[in-house]
Amino acid sequence: MSNTYDNWERLVGAVIRREELWHMFHDQSPSASSTSSDFSLDSQVLDVPYDFSGPGSSSSNRQLPPSAVENLQKKEKSVEKELSELVFVQGFSLVFYLEDMLRSTAHFLGKGTFGRAYMAAMDNGITVVLKRLNVINISEKKFRQQMEVIGNVRHENVCALKAYYFSKDEKLMVYDHYSNGSVSEMLHGKIGENRAPLDWKTRLRIAVGAARGIAHIHKQSGAKLVHGNIKSSNIFLSLHQYGCVSDLGLASMIESPVMRNAGYHAPEVKNTRNVSQASDVYSFGILLLELLTRKSPLIGSVEVLDLVKLVNSFKRKEPIANIFDAELLRIHNKEQMVKMLEIGMSCVAKSPRKRPKMAQVVEMMEDTTTINARNQLHPKLVFIECPKPHFELEDMLRASAEALGKGTFGTSYMATLENGITIAIKRSKDVIVTREEFLKQMEVIGRMRSESVAKLMAYYYSHDQKLLVYDYYGAGSVSSMLHGQFGKGKISLDWETRLRIAVGAARGIAHIHSQVGQNLVHGNVKTSNIFLTAQGYGCVSEVGLATLVSKTSVLHSCSSGYRAPEVTDTNKLSHASDVYSFGVVLLELLTGKPTILSEENEKASQLARWVASVVRKEWNAKVFDIELLRNQNIEEATMKVLQIALHCVKSVPKHRPKMLDVVRMLEFISGRDSAAYD
Repeated sequence: MSNTYDNWERLVGAVIRREELWHMFHDQSPSASSTSSDFSLDSQVLDVPYDFSGPGSSSSNRQLPPSAVENLQKKEKSVEKELSELVFVQGFSLVFYLEDMLRSTAHFLGKGTFGRAYMAAMDNGITVVLKRLNVINISEKKFRQQMEVIGNVRHENVCALKAYYFSKDEKLMVYDHYSNGSVSEMLHGKIGENRAPLDWKTRLRIAVGAARGIAHIHKQSGAKLVHGNIKSSNIFLSLHQYGCVSDLGLASMIESPVMRNAGYHAPEVKNTRNVSQASDVYSFGILLLELLTRKSPLIGSVEVLDLVKLVNSFKRKEPIANIFDAELLRIHNKEQMVKMLEIGMSCVAKSPRKRPKMAQVVEMMEDTTTINARNQLHPKLVFIECPKPHFELEDMLRASAEALGKGTFGTSYMATLENGITIAIKRSKDVIVTREEFLKQMEVIGRMRSESVAKLMAYYYSHDQKLLVYDYYGAGSVSSMLHGQFGKGKISLDWETRLRIAVGAARGIAHIHSQVGQNLVHGNVKTSNIFLTAQGYGCVSEVGLATLVSKTSVLHSCSSGYRAPEVTDTNKLSHASDVYSFGVVLLELLTGKPTILSEENEKASQLARWVASVVRKEWNAKVFDIELLRNQNIEEATMKVLQIALHCVKSVPKHRPKMLDVVRMLEFISGRDSAAYD
């Protein structure tokens, strides 16, 4: 952990002590026979819930003296009291634990009004921003109530609170990480770095997005919610380069004088408890002036620059054009800039009653701009975080293409461009959502950053065509490896490869389930949508397309063997149904058989039903792929993975494990068995 965590060692120490106690209590060197019984499949036949509580998840009795057991239990309870749990906001799945976050690679981002911010990159590929609040005297009940209020604010221009943590000495808030950094860093440069060029179109999008976000905040809690800390260091860029507001609602919880940020605060605000929606409007006006002039209201750590006074003095003494950042004077849209300046100055009126409402500010800005919403953008290929794309739509359409296959949501092609780049193109079908809903979903999908999720490179939307562009995986899908495709024979996959595929795909699905405010599901987990990374781990593709298409698309026969029994249309898709589909993928990897064994009676011949019928009669090698039987010393590992798979495909959704638990179990098995192959 970074030294900038100050006295956080106490919190980390509690995590370590809890983990050590867990191992003391649970890992008392069980015999090989008892370990095997821990993963007995009898519980599947009896439909007994499986314990995913920790590594090994053993339920066998340990040979410890009663007094030793009692002492260990007391110590464990003592540590549990000291260390409470990370609480995920409603709509977000638990895909990592406090321990994962505290043990992650951390980078100090900066110190703000209400605390310090860190970027935490975890081992499972998830990167989050961790806000460590200043020491505050607040009850746990009141803190949780405020977190609920903040967590319920969901808007594409408001950074969503993902999770929080409360203890006597620590209050933490967890957000998604925005890789472009804050608007303050873009305008003025990071410490030790030069500022980057920032064109007028980008600045305008920042202003419009931030205004929309603040206006949405002001509608919440009976139109009484206040942000209280609007400034450029709390504004980030969404996927479409619109402003996105962070650090919501802390001012009403943490009392603080406004000395350091006086450059943004309205003149009537002397303390953070004095903030109001009118003072938010004033702060937004300062942000507008900052975007127009590229001058920061803060000089160093204490001294401030009065931007309102500066602009007024320019207006009286010099031509108005001299107010603007010299970089903006190269453009030919000065009339628009002047109108935005007028809006900014109306926001910073000295009297709160003379300032417009944020909703009115949004209307004025959208009437002024030509970028009103995304609906006016001309259809073009939109790249995800790629300022200088290597090809355009025309290059893609001219390329030689080869059909890869027809799936649930459309047809996939491999296209080799003239510049030598090979890409995979998904031509979506049955898309029923509006343009705005489609673009919003692309923003959510594009925000995901995990080596176990195929990265969306670009997308295209028009009335007749909806295209998604991905990197091309030359080895083909896991389905083609297992069963062959287009006249090609199947590829021999050893146990290590199959286990890596399972671990990687599980990590990818768990990461998908963690995404911001969308309660995002994959919706179409199957081996034809799983590919191999350079390290040989599974990587899931076609994320989140299920919510864009016809409600009955998931009933397509190609996916019926993977579909959970409760799923009758796309509205029934859930994290639990993704877990079911992944369980079928595990069975496919173990058996080498397709998910539909016979076309005559599809329901009776589904792979999950066949495996369950074999298991119910007796445990034998019949369920496993004959290629795996040639491997030595993998019987225990294959049986454990089979047990996990059968728990994933339980008929009752609530009896299925969470994907994070599946990941941990598979990683435990993989790590334990990897020595045999390394």
